[in-house]
Amino acid sequence: MGGRPTHPELLDFLASQLIENDWQLKAIHKLIMLSDSYRQSSAWSWDSAQMDADSRLLWRFPPRRLTAEEIRDTFLTVSGKLDTTMGGPGFRLYDFWLDTVTTYVPLDEHGPETYRRAIYHHNARASVVDLMTDFDQPDCTLSAPRRTQTTTPLQALTLMNHSFTRDMADYFASQVHEQFPEDTEKQVQTVSQIAYQRSADAGELTQSTELVQEHGLRALCRAILNSSELIYLN
Repeated sequence: MGGRPTHPELLDFLASQLIENDWQLKAIHKLIMLSDSYRQSSAWSWDSAQMDADSRLLWRFPPRRLTAEEIRDTFLTVSGKLDTTMGGPGFRLYDFWLDTVTTYVPLDEHGPETYRRAIYHHNARASVVDLMTDFDQPDCTLSAPRRTQTTTPLQALTLMNHSFTRDMADYFASQVHEQFPEDTEKQVQTVSQIAYQRSADAGELTQSTELVQEHGLRALCRAILNSSELIYLN
């Protein structure tokens, strides 16, 4: 695009490393991935943002939304329903009818037979799967060396209202309630630990406890499944 590189000396160094390693990409991938810049968090710095809001100088890790398949597998994982069985036949998240043409219809209900990792989903040309299509799963009729990432109202509506999300919220709430049937604060902390791998802070604990007491644990779990912290990699 005619813009100058932000780190010309770094590019020269990486090029020299590539040459020294006989053009083997594995070595340079290892070098990059073990660097402090690559391994830093997405923590925000007001002073740095004033000088470089887009983080072109690599002062923070740019938060990345999980891919469609990762979002689905994450929901299954936190709800305790992910089937990790390896190999075997795949599954479909659509029905199809053979008439003059083949018609594909997304499933309204996702049964236990579909609770496997998304890598085992049988994709078909012209098929549409609500959750994964809405979150930019590429059209399998075309090559897609890089995925596009969009933000649309349909994504929020799907996460909030699809039967799959509601089912996962129910399962999530059930497994936590079984552990702590009477202790609301422990329920909230357990939900946070499972979903975010951290404890809820004081403000989150207070608000979440009030939500559970007024609307039930299922409402909290449903909100957690819709939260940015769950579906973004920091």
